[in-house]
Amino acid sequence: MRGIDVTEAERILCGVLADLFGIPEVGPQDGFVRLGGDSIIAVQVVGAARRAGLRITVRDVLTLPDVAALAVAARPSARSARPGDDDGVGPVLPTPVMRWLDERGGPADRYYQYLVVRTPAGLTGQSAAEVLQAVLDRHDMLRVVRDGSGWRTRPVGSVRAAECLRRVAAEGREATAEEVAREVRAARDRLSVGGGVIVQAVWFDAGAGLPGALALVVNHVVVDGISWRVLTGDLARAWEALSAGRAPAGALDPVATSFRRWSELLAAEAAGERTAAEAPYWSGVVRPGAGIAGRRPLDPARDHEDRAGHLALSLPAATAGPLLTSVADRLGADANEVLLTGLSLALARWRPCGPEVLVELEGHGREDIGAEADLSRTVGWFTTLFPTRFALDGLDAADAEDGGPTAAEALRRVREQLRAIPRKGIGYGLLRHLDPVVGKELSAAEPAGLGFNYLGRLGGPGGGDWQLLPAHGARLDAPGPGMPMAHAVEVSAFVLESADGPVLHADWAWADGVHDEAEVRALAEDWFRMLGALVVHADRTAPAALSTVPPASGLTLDAIGQDELDDLAASLGLL
Repeated sequence: MRGIDVTEAERILCGVLADLFGIPEVGPQDGFVRLGGDSIIAVQVVGAARRAGLRITVRDVLTLPDVAALAVAARPSARSARPGDDDGVGPVLPTPVMRWLDERGGPADRYYQYLVVRTPAGLTGQSAAEVLQAVLDRHDMLRVVRDGSGWRTRPVGSVRAAECLRRVAAEGREATAEEVAREVRAARDRLSVGGGVIVQAVWFDAGAGLPGALALVVNHVVVDGISWRVLTGDLARAWEALSAGRAPAGALDPVATSFRRWSELLAAEAAGERTAAEAPYWSGVVRPGAGIAGRRPLDPARDHEDRAGHLALSLPAATAGPLLTSVADRLGADANEVLLTGLSLALARWRPCGPEVLVELEGHGREDIGAEADLSRTVGWFTTLFPTRFALDGLDAADAEDGGPTAAEALRRVREQLRAIPRKGIGYGLLRHLDPVVGKELSAAEPAGLGFNYLGRLGGPGGGDWQLLPAHGARLDAPGPGMPMAHAVEVSAFVLESADGPVLHADWAWADGVHDEAEVRALAEDWFRMLGALVVHADRTAPAALSTVPPASGLTLDAIGQDELDDLAASLGLL
């Protein structure tokens, strides 16, 4: 095995998965998808394995059937970079998603995300500041500022935790939802990219011997879903070190590749032949004819996020649990493919849609672009935004709701569509925002009417220290007043653990003059019904049976790339 003992690799990988999923034990025959894994967690698996001396890829994690196969694929890896090898300090080139935000307009200072975690009973004001300082010093984008010359990260120590941290006395009780919401809004209003105020933290101190809560409010331009997992993990490690009498900064693993370096790699990739070759594909995706009919076009002057209609629905653990674990595994799909299959079935019945619909998807963006980069511990906004075109004709058949053959056809189409997207969509943003010629063509196309974002699992089971507090939750797309909506309808979905298992939460938003609540509620409820139908369908389906469905008309072996062949082999259990 080229220098790695398989048994030792299995032991390491089982430990990594058990830690990330928050479960007591993982065995060699356990599969990542069956455990409920998604592409976001896969990035964390790759990073944790690399720090333990094993090199695997995200594709390995997502496609290989179990830990034993993953251990066989593992190769020796150099340990993480030493501190100072890439400190990330200096000018940062605007990435595609940063340019997208500038184009969107509105007040970027208050475009934020927040998350509320439980704090240990022994935390004090001094130790809270020390823990936060260690995190501020480790992650360079938390020290970014935007001045007349552009974006620039500042040296370690330039941002002081004492200036970012506010203590609120809760006097022997848990903070109320109203208190937390009020303090989060006030923290949001203190953010300023021009002033370098990127992070604000509010500690709700319940008093000695009682656990409290910490609200972290961060400008979205420096944080995303994976970044939050890095930050909360580092808070826990810094506290553990401090409690043991050690310096918290020394407990935090180095960051191998800085966001500044990544911005340079993206600029180089945008100018390369591989990205240029994708232009015909993306031009075909955004061709006319896949809009969503509304009462009027989206108007950036009046359709603002703070004026949008909102609907929050939850799919209980009885359905969400199997849907994201055994069902996904049985159908040979990943969680995102299952969720989008359900959405395509619901859209086929939705009155505003025609036979095709253009949907803008969000990806985690930490893709392999051929350069040596380990982004598993890098804090920043990596999100990729890219359109995809779903064919809906025939998916409104009555049998779909009962998990009949139409459900199988929908999954076949969605899997085919998503796996045909070059490089998980990263090339679209490079062309749209960094290529002056192709970007002009793509920007002139009709925008997608629906935005979809699956954020994966947030927090772990058990409600331990430094884990998400479900009562206060998180907002991972929370623009301040005046921010124009990017889509007429948007849905963000994420999973939170409950006593009964994982629960799928969906937050819907819509421009009130374009669609109304009854219209969006019908789509939202139908989506959940169709996800339930996929559970029923999986119960009737032999494992990987959908892999034997004939390919779409015109698809030949010559048209299938190595990535698709790898996916097919994995779903058949051949890898």
